[in-house]
Amino acid sequence: MNDSNSEQRKHRIARSFSSRAGGYDSAADVQWLVSMRLAERIKALPLPPACRILEIGCGTGFLSTRLAEAFPEAELVLTDIAPSMLERCRAKVGNRPRYRVLDGERPQGLDGPFDLIASNLAFQWFVDIREGLARLSELLAPGGRIMFATLGQKTFGEWRDAHDSLGLTCGTPEYPGAGDFPWPAGSRHGMEEELIRQPYDDGHDFVKTLKALGAGEPAPGHHPLSPGAFRRLLASLEGGFAATYHILYGELIAGGQS
Repeated sequence: MNDSNSEQRKHRIARSFSSRAGGYDSAADVQWLVSMRLAERIKALPLPPACRILEIGCGTGFLSTRLAEAFPEAELVLTDIAPSMLERCRAKVGNRPRYRVLDGERPQGLDGPFDLIASNLAFQWFVDIREGLARLSELLAPGGRIMFATLGQKTFGEWRDAHDSLGLTCGTPEYPGAGDFPWPAGSRHGMEEELIRQPYDDGHDFVKTLKALGAGEPAPGHHPLSPGAFRRLLASLEGGFAATYHILYGELIAGGQS
């Protein structure tokens, strides 16, 4: 993807999430659950009380709230690409943190170093995760960590299968697996994974939920299905549908070889 297309995609993502900020929390069951799991991993870290923490893609503040509670003496910098999401986060977390509209993949102008960079289900929107992580790692203090949750390759496998069975092209982006995750060269890292099966009333309920989240941006270059093809797809998923969320919990540690 060239720079122009990449920027246009990022603008669409930002607009989509901003437009859905008001109803995001009511649709974000999985995002809330994963933020809890990630927060537990972060709270187990040996961070100093007065640490500096940067969050990438804070959204409406699921993880931010837990970071503020767990590290009351920390300096928090909360960022998101979508301005309305950031304002919802501020309303929830308060004025103690600093807030900034930011494309986390290109974190220019941040005053590091940080002891922790955290991100809950935002890295899957990066154009190049490897390069994005490499840029973020440059903001870490010695021994600092990036702790994140992102989507893995088995995500929405049932949705992809439904397309395949009808000979249709699926617009769900391709996500990495745990074993082939694109870590920056020379990084010291670890990975855990989890499969979460989320029930929906039917295919229409699944699509409606993604739209309510602002997460409807398809893979680059995907052309939407025709109305008739989309109706056939939803008809094949009537009477109950469960979608898998393949969650990758990653940790990158500053310094040293993997």
